[in-house]
Amino acid sequence: MNSQQAKQVLLLYRPGSDDARDPEVAAALEQIQWDPELRNWFEEHCAFQVAMKRKFRQIPAPVRLRERLLAERRITRPAVWGRGPVWMAAAAVLVILAVLAVFWSRPRTPDRFADFRGRMVRTALRQYSMDIVTNDMQQVRQFMARRGAPSDYVLPRGLQGLSLTGGGLLTWRNTPVAMVCFDRGDGRMLYLFVMDRSAVKDAPPVTPGVVTANKLVTASWTRGDRTYLLAGPEEAGFASKYL
Repeated sequence: MNSQQAKQVLLLYRPGSDDARDPEVAAALEQIQWDPELRNWFEEHCAFQVAMKRKFRQIPAPVRLRERLLAERRITRPAVWGRGPVWMAAAAVLVILAVLAVFWSRPRTPDRFADFRGRMVRTALRQYSMDIVTNDMQQVRQFMARRGAPSDYVLPRGLQGLSLTGGGLLTWRNTPVAMVCFDRGDGRMLYLFVMDRSAVKDAPPVTPGVVTANKLVTASWTRGDRTYLLAGPEEAGFASKYL
């Protein structure tokens, strides 16, 4: 079972139930231990389920609901909706609102480029350790190619003159991401992230756009089948210097 299959199974998981006894659910829970992204999603899923359960419990039941339901069961003629008791209409409204709340409150799937950018920036700020340390770009490309990550990336002119320090393999929504690291000349790092453009619904345009995200300056663009994200410390003229 891969992470995507595990997520589909765990969509039906409810905290506090005996769902974990199901072999398929147990296998999906096992997958969480190996996929941090899936684990984060599962924690949000469980928190949402617990919150909705709490909200449902806070909805007060109509007064003497049980007696009225039993009384309704003794009526043999069809009931006319417009002539029903007021409490039945109120209960129906509550049910409809609760169902709508479930759909409105469900966590959004993080499949936008902004989600990808936020995730990569957090990785850079954690000073993610490189999987390969080298100043040979060919070695970095070969490392990425062996692991299914983009290796045919095109470096902007501004990065070609910088000192390469190595790279690493990341994943985002089960998509391999190549991380290429450069020393900008003062001991501080620049990170270039490359992935397939099909991994996001709103890939950035060809013309680079610059956005400050969580204390880092980022530039993003798409070229061919690849989407690029460059991140580094704040610096005047970031785009003109490195792109």
